[in-house]
Amino acid sequence: MKQKPGFCFYLDERNAMDLYLQGDYPYLQRSVERTTRRNLVLELLFRPLRGGVRRVAGEEQVTKYFEETRSITVIGRIVRALDKENDIVYVNLLTRTIAPNAGLDRALKPLPGGRSKRVDMARLRDLEPAAFVSVEGRFAVRDESGEMTTFSAPYGDSGDRVVSVTCVTDQLRDGKVPDGAFRARCLGKISWDPGTGDVKISPVLAIFQ
Repeated sequence: MKQKPGFCFYLDERNAMDLYLQGDYPYLQRSVERTTRRNLVLELLFRPLRGGVRRVAGEEQVTKYFEETRSITVIGRIVRALDKENDIVYVNLLTRTIAPNAGLDRALKPLPGGRSKRVDMARLRDLEPAAFVSVEGRFAVRDESGEMTTFSAPYGDSGDRVVSVTCVTDQLRDGKVPDGAFRARCLGKISWDPGTGDVKISPVLAIFQ
């Protein structure tokens, strides 16, 4: 993933840090260990408190990694790690499609009797809340309140429902968010409101053009 002029990147450091610390993606862990291996000494010095100290050392490693690495590098590494484990569902709001792949098969809520073949069609509301979803659409600023900025994009046949993502304004980097509607891709976990049909993304990262 290459940085291009006119793009604005957003990386939610808390959510990204959780990905590194949960240990499910060795590709990410190896990167952090190479960058801040010296912090691992803490665990050896305080072995009776090993569990707690490992958590602290891990957070120090990830924080140091964010400080020393450009955000676009972190974004690219996260996407590659999730893709490698088939953990991303790709959604295009412009074409109203969800790409059929192994990630979609794994992300769908279980049905009685299980599934015997790959799924070709699905709806956003059918996805597990824990699934990572990459959503592409035309977003616009919907609300700016204090330290947060919320973007939304229409989806569905009628376009009266929206997918929204709320970002920490200070963490929008490497460019200005365009005025009006603009093309964007957001990666995170989604939640669906059955009352309104709206979808919210808890973002790990977003790229605005």
